[in-house]
Amino acid sequence: MPDSVTRNTFRKPEKLCSQVNIDKLFSEGKVLASSQFRLIYLETELSGKPSVKVLIAVPKKKLKLAVSRNRMKRLIREAYRNGKHNLLEAYTKSGIHCEIAIVFTGKKCISQQETNAAINDLLNRLIRTHEKNPE
Repeated sequence: MPDSVTRNTFRKPEKLCSQVNIDKLFSEGKVLASSQFRLIYLETELSGKPSVKVLIAVPKKKLKLAVSRNRMKRLIREAYRNGKHNLLEAYTKSGIHCEIAIVFTGKKCISQQETNAAINDLLNRLIRTHEKNPE
């Protein structure tokens, strides 16, 4: 497959799974917030493939029903999967590794369009923040 084709995938290596890294992210990470989501990020010098790892969380305190939580996680994954390319490009160019947690803070499920808009806005804000302060 040619390199010019970008694939919208979200595979296991792109997911943040290590409990040590998750604890460090939540204790030392910086926060960007919108009305429905909170994006916590931590930039490190560790270079690895991929350059961005993501954790998606929908607290039971916010959405009681498992069906609703699973739907929101699916919508968030879809929005991230479609909007991640600029973020990956920015961090790959700089050689910095970034760990991200996307946490849903709303009171009820929102539509796919609202989710896409909010996640893309947060990712674009993260890119602008990274470009202003490349560590």
